[in-house]
Amino acid sequence: MKRKLMFGAVLLVCAALLCAVSFAAGNSYSKEITAHYRDINLVVHGDKVIPKDVNGKVVEPFIVDGTTYLPVRAVSEALGKTVEWDDATSTVSIKRLDGERFNETIIMEGMEETVRYEHIINKTIGFEMDYDYESFVRNSESDMERFVSIWDDQEKPENYLKVTYSTDDAETAAGAICAILSVEYDIIRDDSYELDRAGSCTRIEASEIKGTGRMADQIQVAYVIPAGDGCIVARAYYAIEAAEGFGHRFHYMMDTLEVIDRTVEGTISNDQALSAVKSYCYAANPDLKGIVESGEYSVYWTVASSSDKEIVVLFRSYTGAQIRYHVDRNTGETYATELVPGTSSEEKRTDESFNVKDYL
Repeated sequence: MKRKLMFGAVLLVCAALLCAVSFAAGNSYSKEITAHYRDINLVVHGDKVIPKDVNGKVVEPFIVDGTTYLPVRAVSEALGKTVEWDDATSTVSIKRLDGERFNETIIMEGMEETVRYEHIINKTIGFEMDYDYESFVRNSESDMERFVSIWDDQEKPENYLKVTYSTDDAETAAGAICAILSVEYDIIRDDSYELDRAGSCTRIEASEIKGTGRMADQIQVAYVIPAGDGCIVARAYYAIEAAEGFGHRFHYMMDTLEVIDRTVEGTISNDQALSAVKSYCYAANPDLKGIVESGEYSVYWTVASSSDKEIVVLFRSYTGAQIRYHVDRNTGETYATELVPGTSSEEKRTDESFNVKDYL
């Protein structure tokens, strides 16, 4: 889905400048120009704006060959937008703000429909996207976003989209999802699926009951999108009778998803602690991942208990040892205690210590 951003005549002037930047990205060269400065005023929605660069220095508009050039950042921010510059690709990006609402026209069942979207930014997971706020209820946590149909039971929904971050690489995460879904479904996996903004990803569809050729009552579609060392996993669930409607709505929402840099802030959630401890164990023992994938030993991680101050993650090692990692929910500082059944009857503290924030 291709979107058009229209901010009025002022931004059309910026568009000319953006085109010049885009052209220069592939054909870098120098050119002498004659710029005319005539104390040009910039007025946005009736308010005078003094254009400044990112360091606060005043940047005066000018005219070249009859075209007025304005600084993109100053104009965009005056219109309530954020601006990013990618030096590697010489690209200027003008983005929506977190919580910004707007209308968009989409095609549903062959007819145009005006949808009211809200732009969201989740820096813990590392993505931003638009969701249809009149059709879905947003249930947000720092490490999980879920969009549930307004017509569903919010506690036991049938039609919803869930977005999380996985520390596994995209190939590993996609393989794990396929392994689970293939137990009940005939799956269709596409490793070269393209989303409008996120680009190439793996799309996994589970719609037919395994070996029967019959459609399942509930359809699942998963998108696994590379994001740094890990990946973003978006999973859509919808009832077969709602496939035409919700399937298309989820498709449009996913095309707006864009990967951004992750930041870990605030208190540690249970899922974050579990994921971080797992990553720590793999880093501490490079052979562990192969042992786990072999399936020859009973190895697992689980949140044994949690309180407002501490999260305890239990790691059951392939040796049979039970190691509990005690995570400070606020600071991330972690220490370990160990119990070896058959060898010791008391759980003892070990000399292991680390900060889970280093493994998020």
